[in-house]
Amino acid sequence: MPLDFISVKQQIREIAKNAPAEAERINRLRSQARDLLAANADKGAALRARVEQAARLDSWLRSAKPTDEPLTSAHPLPKAPAQATVVAADGSQINPNRHQAVNYFLVNIGAITMLAGSGQPPNLRTDSYLHFAEYSASGTYSDDQVGLERDKGERVLLAQLAAAAKEQPVITLTDGPLELWGGRSRDPEEIASFEKNLNKYLEALEALHKTGAATAGYVDKPRADLVVRALEVAATPDTQLADIRKQRPLRGVTDNDLFAGILKPGERSAIFGLQTHLSDRYADSLALHFFYLNVGSEKAPWLARVEIPAWVMANSDSLNALHAVLMQQCGILAGRPYPYVLHRAHEIAIVSREEKEQLTNMLVGELQAQGVHVGSASHKQALKDLPGRTRR
Repeated sequence: MPLDFISVKQQIREIAKNAPAEAERINRLRSQARDLLAANADKGAALRARVEQAARLDSWLRSAKPTDEPLTSAHPLPKAPAQATVVAADGSQINPNRHQAVNYFLVNIGAITMLAGSGQPPNLRTDSYLHFAEYSASGTYSDDQVGLERDKGERVLLAQLAAAAKEQPVITLTDGPLELWGGRSRDPEEIASFEKNLNKYLEALEALHKTGAATAGYVDKPRADLVVRALEVAATPDTQLADIRKQRPLRGVTDNDLFAGILKPGERSAIFGLQTHLSDRYADSLALHFFYLNVGSEKAPWLARVEIPAWVMANSDSLNALHAVLMQQCGILAGRPYPYVLHRAHEIAIVSREEKEQLTNMLVGELQAQGVHVGSASHKQALKDLPGRTRR
């Protein structure tokens, strides 16, 4: 049946009716957060110690940690290098589906390498990894496990391409956070999978470090409240610090609310460390940091969060090259500030529905040629696949 627009319309009216009051409430919290940011602007060391104290009481605290830069500082756009090797990787996947005739998943990594400032055409690459799960112990893989394989694969490929680059500096980018997300499952198999992929991921990061590349994770339209969370920690009394996860007086305020009024086009914010339950795994030169960057214009400001490891933060030349190249990349797609190489890597990595169907047929055909019995799709899937069916 079609969408129940009568019911939805009434819900929209209720949402719109309550929106002005909710917006006023959030605006009050935003004002409080900005006041807290200003009050702590030059107290980075004390705030960092406070966050570390809270993390010792609750290791699952997810928060920013100030560095030596004032919290409200804005750093201008540096001069771009005459030439730079810019590498981006992005992944897509076919998730396992028990309703299909065979149980498998595919990770497809697309990458682009371009020599910025040279006028040379970019080099494109695709790496495809097929995982046959039909006879695995669990019988399947979770979508989260597939996502881990994809994220690890992106970083491994970047390390290979960075090592082969001849023109310095080398900038490598992926879409999304630099931190490998996960480690929360209680399932033994998923825990083992996460540990395996995390170790490979950290090895790839270290390989990137050895190449001297400036690597980063680019988060478009960020909604995180990492710096806000640090301000909440600062405002929490000692007696309530052990219960920090329940202390959320600024819930609903984002870091974007804090820095949108501070950063002019091309400027980056102060750099912050990242406190998470996995902080001890990203040690020393791999320690995770981030900053906000206004990649927009005077009329249309637009903030992105850029995540970097400690070795990039510690090298001013690498940091400045990354800053400048990101602004160059975001200026290529007119009106839509987003790194061109990440957009192209995404296009390269996408697996179409037709390619998925062709892959499935190839796999089934080869198994049958080897005398392996292949089951059929579930009745549910067969009905979905009937000609003319468009609703999914």
